[in-house]
Amino acid sequence: MKGYEDAGIKKLLKKIGKIVSFLERSAVRLFYFLILSLGSTVFFGAMNHYLQLKDYLSLGSVCFPVLAVLFGFTALLYNRSRALQPGAAQRRSLYAAERGLQATILFVVGVGLGSIIATITEVLKLDISNASGSSRTLLVYFIPILLVLNSFSAFFFALRAIAHGTVRLVGLRTLARKIRQST
Repeated sequence: MKGYEDAGIKKLLKKIGKIVSFLERSAVRLFYFLILSLGSTVFFGAMNHYLQLKDYLSLGSVCFPVLAVLFGFTALLYNRSRALQPGAAQRRSLYAAERGLQATILFVVGVGLGSIIATITEVLKLDISNASGSSRTLLVYFIPILLVLNSFSAFFFALRAIAHGTVRLVGLRTLARKIRQST
């Protein structure tokens, strides 16, 4: 009878371990989703603000540093994947580099298309301001915004691929022990 109880307890502990592992993976996914959502909200809030004011110089000062980060991140990941030994880490790094390149291309196309639309609205003297209460600005720039948003999501997928196993939940005891070790 005792052997059956031990086997039942082992099965229960194994199931609890799987549930805890699932919850940890879900928490990490939620972390990345929150960063993507908050970052996108801030970036697109700034884009909408500058587009409605027709302040294209400030809009460029927001977009071009993001483009520099995308180019740099992609180049670093390609170099990292060549430096790693063949295996899972090299494949993840190469996958992340490809996603980073995809994000860079989507961002460039989105910003370029947005620049073309801004030029057309300026030359034709179209009023796309938010005077009537409905935001026509977002409708005019719908496709460029979708391209840039897709580039953000591709970039965060690249981050998730490269950060495999490095971002995980840490318990309070482990955190306190690491703090004690560092001091």
